[in-house]
Amino acid sequence: MRTAKWPRTLALAVFIVGCGSNNPSTTGNTGGTTGNSNSTATDTTTGTGATTTTGTGATTTTGTGATTTTGTGATTATGGGADAGGTTATSFQPLCSGLTTAAGGAPSKGGACSSTDPQLCYKTCGPESKGFKSETCTSGSYAEQSGCTFPAGDYSCYKIPGTVDPTCPTTAPQASQACTVAKCVICAGTTGYLDSTGASKTGYCVCPQDSDGNPTKWSCASTTAWPCPSANGC
Repeated sequence: MRTAKWPRTLALAVFIVGCGSNNPSTTGNTGGTTGNSNSTATDTTTGTGATTTTGTGATTTTGTGATTTTGTGATTATGGGADAGGTTATSFQPLCSGLTTAAGGAPSKGGACSSTDPQLCYKTCGPESKGFKSETCTSGSYAEQSGCTFPAGDYSCYKIPGTVDPTCPTTAPQASQACTVAKCVICAGTTGYLDSTGASKTGYCVCPQDSDGNPTKWSCASTTAWPCPSANGC
């Protein structure tokens, strides 16, 4: 019996098909993505409002995330005794001298005011402008505080003496006029004084000194606007 023979080309085709694979090739897609499963990150926050993150696989952010404001934005007034070096008095703000009403000028005693004008402000008072008094818009006009309020400080320079210092003038000194007595010498207790307009007043005067220690001009105030004996530090 004769054995059948396959054509040479057909046998070659069968051989190639039999050696194939049912799995598609992934050549060029391997390598994937390197993960961070073994990375470690440490979060450290330093500075003001800034967050800094350091470590492997972490993002580092440097910067200031907050705004720092220096000062109160408010005007700081100076009060206190002549030897105190000044006492901060932020509660007596704003000062009337820096404000303007619709009627014109700064808020002042008896002046007209409305709801659109400053409702409260302060004027300086007392010797060397160490104290404050308020101007309050009430029923269409400004009502002024009686007397003078002094912030905490050393007012020993204004302590009223039991006897008149012999260097004080024998006549009433006038405010804002040149003076020659020493610092912290209280005058006018027995003579009274004249204000800057020449009107007679009952109160006291001192002779402030400039930065070189030279006498300047009389600074006077009425008895109701004098820090001693009622103010702390007298």
